[in-house]
Amino acid sequence: MTAPNLSLPLLRLFNLVSPALPIGSYSYSQGLEWAIEHGGVDNAEKIQGWITGVLGSAICATDIPALVRLDTALQNGDMDSFIYWNHWCLASRESQQLLDEDLSVGRALVKVLASQQSGISTLLQEAGLRHEISFVSAWSLAAKHWNIAISDAALGYAWSWLENQIAVAGKVLPLGQTQAQRIIDDMLPKLLAFTERGLDLADEEMGQSLPGWVMACVNHETQYSRLFRS
Repeated sequence: MTAPNLSLPLLRLFNLVSPALPIGSYSYSQGLEWAIEHGGVDNAEKIQGWITGVLGSAICATDIPALVRLDTALQNGDMDSFIYWNHWCLASRESQQLLDEDLSVGRALVKVLASQQSGISTLLQEAGLRHEISFVSAWSLAAKHWNIAISDAALGYAWSWLENQIAVAGKVLPLGQTQAQRIIDDMLPKLLAFTERGLDLADEEMGQSLPGWVMACVNHETQYSRLFRS
């Protein structure tokens, strides 16, 4: 018996957002480790406030709308547009650490896709993007290769970021599993709302900046004792 709602793209989405996917995203804290140690983000309430601010004003105002445009370019076979939005994503990384992470994780995801004989390596080489691929661009390639609807891919991207931040907080703070799950439960409606808004942003509404978040990332680059990559 096969249930009508079960599908291979849904399983592929689970694969894409899984921490077991070998791309290294869980090696980075995106500034949260420094914010916890030195920025006063030191309890569950402040962690939730930090995550809400970055998710709503950065991830879903930059990465999610860019993901939509990258997907549209791929669906239309418009590589010039794909290259433009890939470079736009890289240019939006406001610290060296954020840029290095974006490139490293993007290349790792492309490597996973290439191992499945997807033809993606050839596509990127012809476009001159073999070594300069944003993680957002790689995510859009995965969504197209695995036939994942862009709305689902965007929600998965936002969820993956949220889950990573909760994992960071759990490693740096004495944040119990119950507290972590309470934050996730509180964040789910916001995650849906932020992602939906990001899917509908016009070009001129994209790319907000959070100076405090950026400075946390910059300071983390030279933090003396750290668990996460810089």
